[in-house]
Amino acid sequence: MEAGKALASNKRIRKIAFTGETTTGRLIMQYASENLIPVTLELGGKSPNVFFDDVAAAQDSFYDKCLEGFAMFALNQGEVCTSPSRALIQGGMYNDFLAQCVKRTEQITQGHPLDTETMMGAQASNDQLEKILSYIDIGRQEGAKILTGGERSDLGGELSGGYYMQPTIFEGNNAMRVFQEEIFGPVVSVARFSDYDDAITIANDTLYGLGAAVWSRDGNTAYRAGRDIQAGRVWVNNYHTYPAHSAFGGYKQSGFGRENHKMMLDHYQNTKNMLVSYSPNAQGFF
Repeated sequence: MEAGKALASNKRIRKIAFTGETTTGRLIMQYASENLIPVTLELGGKSPNVFFDDVAAAQDSFYDKCLEGFAMFALNQGEVCTSPSRALIQGGMYNDFLAQCVKRTEQITQGHPLDTETMMGAQASNDQLEKILSYIDIGRQEGAKILTGGERSDLGGELSGGYYMQPTIFEGNNAMRVFQEEIFGPVVSVARFSDYDDAITIANDTLYGLGAAVWSRDGNTAYRAGRDIQAGRVWVNNYHTYPAHSAFGGYKQSGFGRENHKMMLDHYQNTKNMLVSYSPNAQGFF
């Protein structure tokens, strides 16, 4: 943060683009305001991963894809700003689908990040690991039920003592802190919804709006939900694809401005108008 403050308040800097926590983003804006430097912010997220009943209409490859989509909360150890850290599952398939999601999560292989069999490596630092463990305690205190995980992983051998965390699934309600605050680790909080309106209400009940996903065999449902969820990026029947040309950025306290897409160039340019007269004659007003 010391380097960020120095950069954001330096008179030689003409533009600030910041990626990080929402609280730090507010400070960056304050520092940049001293010199009226334009700012774009890509901040935190608590992305909903919404599964409608119709995905369970058949036990096929698409259903398997949905199970993988649930487990995407563990990608990169959950240290992704758009991590699907809230899973919302419709009531008609809730118990069966969640049970299979737990089974899929427990099949995640942890190990050395250079081992090609490894699906999930270690957290970035001990501080981050301790933060995750503190949220595990918060979840327990709130009454959230741990369906799997919840402990530090000890893989033994040369990996003993590494910053490894078990992929963890909480079951609770959206009012809990583990549903509302960004943990930035392999932790997902699961809640049930009844119908379409309930799904959208819960999905949007967050300070953030960076990412989201919708899973449905019904194109109309998927399209409507993708439009109604307040997030800058919505995946439909997939998660964690990042094409280089696709605009990336947030709603609400996930920040403003966009990256990657050509519209990003607008953040680094000023619009200038030159009004040139080629006539030697006065306009005749005065």
